[in-house]
Amino acid sequence: MLDDVFVENFVKREKTAANSLFTVFSVTASIILIVAVFYIPIVLGFNVIFFSAVIAFGVGFLCYILNKRQNIEYETSLTNDNFTVSRILYETKRELLADFSVKDCKKIAPVTDDEFDSLYNEASLHLNATRYKDFEKTDSNWFCFVETDGVKYIVIFEFKEKMYKAFRRYNPRNTHFMRITEKEENKDE
Repeated sequence: MLDDVFVENFVKREKTAANSLFTVFSVTASIILIVAVFYIPIVLGFNVIFFSAVIAFGVGFLCYILNKRQNIEYETSLTNDNFTVSRILYETKRELLADFSVKDCKKIAPVTDDEFDSLYNEASLHLNATRYKDFEKTDSNWFCFVETDGVKYIVIFEFKEKMYKAFRRYNPRNTHFMRITEKEENKDE
């Protein structure tokens, strides 16, 4: 009897120097704009404090939303032969990015595989669900190359060893061979 497989992996996208620079720039620009919105009407002699307050609130809220939008998480889940990738924005909103059967994959392997570069160039859609915007070419990052309805796309994700059993069970021909070593328990003499 075959056991059901369920593997879930959450990955939070690491912030880069560009993200930090954007945060500093947007907060600084918002503060300058808010000060200008209050200062300019006073200098010109207009009594529009209500409108200035509404504009200042809007600028502050926009800055908050733009900076919160940079918190991105990816969830990859494998339930038997169904592989799904979702993006979580604002730590609450979930968007389904990919949903396919492992049986439909043309290749499942680590990104260090010899065919990866050619398959990456062949794919029209690229989905990077790793913690870095520019993923590392290591054995811990794997990819699935899928073609559905004439569209070729590649999904790059962080690999967990539990996924390998499902990949080999549902698509053994197209899954990269990996030697699994059994963890030896400490043996007493």
